[in-house]
Amino acid sequence: MLPAIVAAVVAASSPSPSPTPIPQIAHVVTSDRGLESAARTARTTYVVTAAQIAGDGDRTVADAIENVPGVNVVRYGAFGAAATVGIRGTSYEQVLVLMDGQPIAGGQIDDVDLEQIPVSGVDRIEIVEGGGSTLYGSGSIGGVINIITASQPAHSSATLSTGSFDEQSLQFTTPYVSFQRTYATNDYSVENAPNRGNAQAGLTGATARYAHSIGALDVSLSANIASAAVGTPGELGYYSPTSEQGNVDRNFRLDVESKRPRSTATLELGDSAADLSYTCDTPVDSNCPNSSYPTPAPPMKTNPPYAQMLYDQHWMASLRNAVGDDRQRLVYGVDLMRGIARVDQGTGGGSPFAADDAPIFDDYAQTAAYVQSQWFGGGGQQLYAGLRGERDGGVGGAYSPSIGGILPLLQGLQLKLNAATAFRAPTAEELYYPDYSNPNLVPERTRVGDATLAMPALAGGVSLGWFTTSGTNLIVSPPPDYIPENVGRASIAGLVLTASTPPVHGYLATLDVTNLYRAQDLDADSRLPGRGPVFAVGLALRYTAPPNSRFDGFRIATQTQGPQEPPDPYLSPEYAVYQPATFTQVDGDVGYRLGSRLLLTLRGYNLGNDRYALYAGYPMPGRAVTLELSNR
Repeated sequence: MLPAIVAAVVAASSPSPSPTPIPQIAHVVTSDRGLESAARTARTTYVVTAAQIAGDGDRTVADAIENVPGVNVVRYGAFGAAATVGIRGTSYEQVLVLMDGQPIAGGQIDDVDLEQIPVSGVDRIEIVEGGGSTLYGSGSIGGVINIITASQPAHSSATLSTGSFDEQSLQFTTPYVSFQRTYATNDYSVENAPNRGNAQAGLTGATARYAHSIGALDVSLSANIASAAVGTPGELGYYSPTSEQGNVDRNFRLDVESKRPRSTATLELGDSAADLSYTCDTPVDSNCPNSSYPTPAPPMKTNPPYAQMLYDQHWMASLRNAVGDDRQRLVYGVDLMRGIARVDQGTGGGSPFAADDAPIFDDYAQTAAYVQSQWFGGGGQQLYAGLRGERDGGVGGAYSPSIGGILPLLQGLQLKLNAATAFRAPTAEELYYPDYSNPNLVPERTRVGDATLAMPALAGGVSLGWFTTSGTNLIVSPPPDYIPENVGRASIAGLVLTASTPPVHGYLATLDVTNLYRAQDLDADSRLPGRGPVFAVGLALRYTAPPNSRFDGFRIATQTQGPQEPPDPYLSPEYAVYQPATFTQVDGDVGYRLGSRLLLTLRGYNLGNDRYALYAGYPMPGRAVTLELSNR
């Protein structure tokens, strides 16, 4: 699936920003915080376009980036279940998620869930791998995921689909508004256990965007809202028939841009909010969170239905200027953020979990200034250096320098180098969540680096990269208690190999291998939890039919990897079969054109019916099929 998701260069002979080029991507905006030629980007950058999202039938942002090399998506079940995303052995807390260049809310309450973000209204997703603290600040140790909403399309389009587990989906896009609604009962079978009930999921999202020029200023307004309601059946052996979770995410952005011949000044204002609710019917559900408290409950208390409400909201302002030409580029600016997070463990209705029934409200703030300069040589050489100074309220701050560039070696061979320091301030949930927090946490301090040998002109593109993250005070939450703590010394390192054939008569084959050979707590001499499998291998074959053909083409893709953690010694033997040493998921689709714009597509997921759990106790569904009708 590599060429379907990798950023590209303008020509095969020029330096590429990522291992395998795709002609339609000539510029990216995330790597160097401004519109820049993809060929001049030293940081490894992958791009998933709207066309690729539609072609692969992705429903959520988690679906869309699942096969990007170095990206580790951990799912806790079928569509709608929680999905966490790490990059190059880092945790999901160390990956910064942006929408149109601005951080989205939810990080303070541990609820940036890309499975709850629909793909309607998305123009492309840019994934920058490696530390991004110089340009983006706290939380970008592992990299940055930027979800970029679409400009106003010239034509409207719609997609209808239906499939296994009673999944139904509707998407439509007009010049100003995009909408998506997807629902599934997810009542799938589990061997040696009842069917996976209470796993239903519904996701609804809408995006609106308007752009207009006022004199020399380009002004754009964009807004989106996404609402998800899912059942949360819990771990095998601890089934909860009444637990439900709701998410509501809201984002609003105003961008004002002034372009001159050698400079572009941008003012960005934004508001982002995330609400997370959780309910469970304690009187009838023995696996509710507060059902373990004694009965009768403490004086003046009962065990009512459990209710929890968390939220995170912040307001942002960013002002930056990019100045340069073909030989030099300078970008500098300031970022301001102010927010509030509510953290509680379930105080609704007088829960005995909280003695005073009072949630914690945490005010947080961020103030930062940054600068990065780039120099370009006539033979494809590049050098950049940058520095950011940031203060994150009372939890700390840092100066974050970075340096890197592109060095042409032999003809068609280039070496990309990046090195930086990075940091992450602990979140409100890590500091204050009752019984699962640690108020003594200090910010993570790390060093990140990578080196990549790339030959864009060899076949369809070949690259071999090495990456490393090391430092002090990494925040981990080890089982079985999952209470966060700082690790004194940690080291992460790995390799990424990508290769692609050139298109031949419409056929294209790709291979990517990620080897996370080290993710070590050096003090305890043990592997860091939740950092991804040692090996992940992706192999894909795609055929694109000629434009005048009724047959639209086909795709088949395989992903082989191991579990996300060592075997759980406490998992019952009948459930341990869902955590094999390795497993392979095979997906595929085939399309047929009913008219010039009407396309019928049959999609299959996990065609080998390999039953597994990415995380112990949370089995994935088996084989599934979907029939889709679209007018793209």
